Amino acid sequence: MIYSDPTRAAPAFRAQIDQAQHILLLTHVNPDGDAIGSMLGAFHALRDVGKQVTALASSAIPDYTRCLAGIDEVQIYQRGSAFPEVDLIWMLDTAALSRVGAVFDDHEAALAARPLIITDHHVTNDGGGVVNLIDPSAASTAELLFRLLQAMELPIRPAAATSMLLGLTTDTQSFQTSSTSPRSLRIAADMLEAGADQRTVISAIYFSVPESVVRLSALTLSGMQREDGLIWTTVTQQQMASTRAGDEAPDDAIRQLQRVEGMQIAALFKERFDGTVKLSLRSIPGIDVAAIARTWGGGGHKQAAGATLPMKLEEAQATVLPLLRAAIEQAQ
Repeated sequence: MIYSDPTRAAPAFRAQIDQAQHILLLTHVNPDGDAIGSMLGAFHALRDVGKQVTALASSAIPDYTRCLAGIDEVQIYQRGSAFPEVDLIWMLDTAALSRVGAVFDDHEAALAARPLIITDHHVTNDGGGVVNLIDPSAASTAELLFRLLQAMELPIRPAAATSMLLGLTTDTQSFQTSSTSPRSLRIAADMLEAGADQRTVISAIYFSVPESVVRLSALTLSGMQREDGLIWTTVTQQQMASTRAGDEAPDDAIRQLQRVEGMQIAALFKERFDGTVKLSLRSIPGIDVAAIARTWGGGGHKQAAGATLPMKLEEAQATVLPLLRAAIEQAQ
């Protein structure tokens, strides 16, 4: 069953949760603030009603999420590890199980053998769970989850509220994105009233940027190229090594690119250690970059999407840039 309204979805979600003893929380590979904030929001709410919970990420978490209570409970999956003995899986902020990364690669059969519930706001989600709450109009999964927890009458204490506020704040870029709605702002107020620590969230996101991130952004932005409304740059493994930047550090550069006056599409090509390229795309309303990302099995939102390309950096640019030029031309 697929729902878009948390109030309607709540009884079905609550029934699955009530009959489960040990719940596995999953989110997408290369998790962002909304992924981890939503995961920890659910984690705290479930723990507070006596459930055994395992929160499992397939790759490193963003540095700015380390301010959150319970972050040490988020396990980073290691290849070859045993699958936990759970009886329910809750997938958050993720359009498909294949997007959870190494956990799926190693344990596809085990995942398929357990009931799956999904809470997500990605338009690319086709509802593969036994119960699904999917609302692409929501500005973040965190705001959707907050409404669902309220409707299920699960406790939302300060630790959970703070986690979800971080998710909402990062996915809306502090309420700058076109998906931000009056409801998003009201939910943010509800989170604060539930005890969310806004000062901690803002400090972690905006005033605790590692020096390595700033140095990498300087190198990356100095290589920016532009053709009218198309702006792009690259991040090489050499740049990552020379600045000692973490895996999520290039996210800062793409945020800067999308703020350039006249930008229609911004693209960042990140060279990965395994020879692939991580592609990050941003666009203005009217240009759907998620459709382009789906070419390589990626996804996201119409104005913010990404994919992993099985090719070298030069080939990735030669392949993707013509598609971006065509998307801009079609939008005019």
